[in-house]
Amino acid sequence: MFDPDSRLGVRLREILRRCLRLVGGRSERDLEYDFVLRHVGKGTLQILDVGGVGSLLPLYLARKGHKVTVYDVRRYPETHPNLTVIVGDFLANSLPDTAFDLVIMVSTIEHIGFGCYGDPVINDGDRMAIQQVYRVLKGQGRLILTTPFTIQHRIYNGFERWYDMDRLTWLLESFRILVAEFWVPVLWSGGRCLRWTQATLEQAQQAESVYGYHATLCLVAEKSL
Repeated sequence: MFDPDSRLGVRLREILRRCLRLVGGRSERDLEYDFVLRHVGKGTLQILDVGGVGSLLPLYLARKGHKVTVYDVRRYPETHPNLTVIVGDFLANSLPDTAFDLVIMVSTIEHIGFGCYGDPVINDGDRMAIQQVYRVLKGQGRLILTTPFTIQHRIYNGFERWYDMDRLTWLLESFRILVAEFWVPVLWSGGRCLRWTQATLEQAQQAESVYGYHATLCLVAEKSL
């Protein structure tokens, strides 16, 4: 059976992502990666990518000179001198306090606590994960997070949740949000979204009723001291 998160599978998805962009389309992952790269910042950073399996982003950042740690319940298949891979449950991690300048969670937080990738089933696992992010970040360290967004918090048992403003405010109460971008799907073909466009909060809240699918929120938050 073909593994979409294998090295081959990830590279095939990367090729498809770039081909779609060449013809004027844009996948959800494309806009998320762009957002991360715009907000990583300068200098050599200690970066933690939580849930990075299935993405070439940690490898790309390692090649740029950053010291990158990937933490996932699955093994990250890439190697690089600047890349450290930890396999395990992030909620039970033994990472040192204040070790990272930046934590990246690309379409990860919504899955934590549901067991869909072999992680434990835990109520409010997302809240526990953010508490761990706060602990391992340096003073004024930043979190880059992307996640589904809709008008009312929704749970799909065994898989994920979609966030609303109330849940996000509660989740990130120990952080100061610096940047927030909302994106909505505007072009579909064969059951897949081929283009996203930036939207207002109000448009994002109505995305499901207008487009039949959630909006995507991309944000940068700073650890509050």
